[in-house]
Amino acid sequence: MIVREPGSGTRDVILAALGSRGIVLRDTVEVDSTEAIKQVVASGLGVSFVSRAAAADQLALGRLCELRLAGLSIRRPLTQLFLAGRNPSPAALAFGRMLAAG
Repeated sequence: MIVREPGSGTRDVILAALGSRGIVLRDTVEVDSTEAIKQVVASGLGVSFVSRAAAADQLALGRLCELRLAGLSIRRPLTQLFLAGRNPSPAALAFGRMLAAG
């Protein structure tokens, strides 16, 4: 399995999700970016997890393929970012309220 470097939030989420199913990875290859993961997988050297958005280009080209795993839910907390020193736009604030409302 190809994984991100120690300290990566992506790595932590993936290992926790697998661990919740009793899966402990022993043999891994560590890389330092999502782009590196895609390149290593595209070279045929292993499998990995990345966000669908990050893989969209390679999926569209048919270079990589997606395997959906039934019963394995992987969620990653994200945050909405704004430019420091500026107030968020009304649209950005409305979007944040919409997300918070569920």
